[in-house]
Parts: sequence; structure tokens; C-alpha cells
Amino acid sequence: MDIGLRENIKLATRAIRKAKKIIIASHVNPDGDTIGCLLALGLSLLHTGKKIILLCQDGVPARYQFLPGSELITTGTTETADVAIAVDCGSARQLGTVQNAFFKAKTTIQIDHHDFGDSFGKIQVLENEASAVGEIVYEVIRALKIDITPQIATCLLTSIVIDTGSFRFSNIRPKTFEICGKLIKKGVDLQYLIEESYWKKTRSTAKISGLCLLNAQFSEQGTVAWSVVYQTDIRKFDAKLSDADAVADDLRDIEGVKIAAVFRETERKSFRVSLRSKYGINVAQVAKLFGGGGHHNSAGCSIRASEKERERLLKELDNLVRG
Repeated sequence: MDIGLRENIKLATRAIRKAKKIIIASHVNPDGDTIGCLLALGLSLLHTGKKIILLCQDGVPARYQFLPGSELITTGTTETADVAIAVDCGSARQLGTVQNAFFKAKTTIQIDHHDFGDSFGKIQVLENEASAVGEIVYEVIRALKIDITPQIATCLLTSIVIDTGSFRFSNIRPKTFEICGKLIKKGVDLQYLIEESYWKKTRSTAKISGLCLLNAQFSEQGTVAWSVVYQTDIRKFDAKLSDADAVADDLRDIEGVKIAAVFRETERKSFRVSLRSKYGINVAQVAKLFGGGGHHNSAGCSIRASEKERERLLKELDNLVRG
């Protein structure tokens, strides 16, 4: 472990041990990495007898509600904590409506691995090389000398499974498998976990995915693919906005495609954009231009619901893939 990371983990654990009330927050439009880390750290600290408040502006997507402790996550609080911890947030903006509660805390901690993130926590536990924030949270829990139960291990493994694309992405390192091996030994049913968190789709998700594939558009060279999900589509299939999360992965799997984008219209007439890439192409660069963030292979942002803004983003993606 890097010396700087080790020292920052010490600072974080010292602050956590002193705190009586702790807020842990995830990013908006949550994926398995942020939800897995939110729950793993929350369940760990609950064992210490502290008051723990778990926050996510958008709640828990259906595909992650099987995770232990998911019912503990709330969308907001009026309470003030001694320590607030943000997991898997590349910028304060990604906290969404829970920003206020986060920054009211006396001490703030940012645990993250984004390549192009903005530092905002007083204590920063950052490791760009980590395949998932779950790897960093694993080290924090160990430093706190808290026993990792099967429930905690399940949440940590979900973080890693999702952010490695079920062990398909180029961000995997030897340490990833070392940590996974130790977590599996805690009694996790890995096959069940992967089926539930990564492969299983609801009927609504399958219909939305089919619609997006049918309506997919491609750049002139066929290297950028995109599709749009409108509110009328969401209502037609009795779906939720999060049901379209995995569609970008489906588009990326198409032969010749190097970058995939899915534009999801929100009720506020904006678009949430999911970006995916192959071959280490860093889509986080484009996401950051539009106020978002993420990783080389997986990133996201929000834009105004205008065709002009969508075309501007697609032009940036085309320029990126052309090098």
C-alpha cells in the first residue's frame, strides 16, 4: 500500500473512532460500487455502537435491494454528524441533495478512486489504481479492526463485481483477486451475488434495453453508439430511470463499438448520461467536461434536455475515439 494512502487511512480511522454520529453518503444515480461501499462501511460501523446514517439521494435501485442492510438507506436527513464520509464520489456535486447534510459535519472524509475527480473532503482517502472503491473501503475496515462478516463481505464484493464489469474490465489488478479471495472465504455465495447484482434483469429493464438496441444510432465510423430513453418510454414499460442503467453495457458489446452512451430523460427535463468504453478509452474525460465524472471504462454526467447539448456531447465522444 502507498505510504500516502496508509497515512490518510490512519487519519480517517482516527476521526471515525472519535465520532459518535456518522453520515455515510453515496453519489446520485447509484451503481453497485457506491451502494456496496455505503452498506459495507455502514454495517461495519454499526457494530461499534455508533449512530450511523446512510444517505443516497435516489435511494436503492431494485437490482441492489437484495444487499444486506439496503433498507437502512434513506434519501435525506436533518441531523448533524460528527463525521461525514462520501464513498465513490468524484466531486461534491455528485452527492446531490445530501450535500448540505454532508458539509454540516465537523469532519468530512472522501473515499474514492476516480481518475479525474475533484477533492472535497478534509481527509482524502484516494487510490486511483483501485479497481473499485470497495478495495479501499476493505482496507479502511481492516484498519478499524472490525471483523468482516459475510454480510459486509457480500457488499464489498458487489462493489468490485460491478466496477470490474464482472471481472472483464482492464482496471483489474492482482490485489483485486487477493481481496476477492479473502472476502469469498467469509462465506459469500459469489455465484448468487453476481447473478443478482450483474446479470439479472427485470422485465422492465429487458424491455427498455430492447427498445434502446432497436433505436440505437451510430457514428459515421460505427465506433460510437448511443440511444435515448424518454419519460414516455419509462411510463410505457412501468419502469424506473435506474432500469436503463445497464443499457450502455449492451451497446458497448456491439461489434466495432468503442464508446456507448445512453441518454435518459428525467422528470426535470434533463438527461442523465451513462458512458461506457472499451480498450481503456477514458470516457471520464468527457463526463467531466459536462460536470460529471467516473472511470476510464465507465462514467456519467447530466446535461440539459436539448438536442444541441446532446450533439455537443456526442461530438466530444467522437473526437475522443478518433484520438
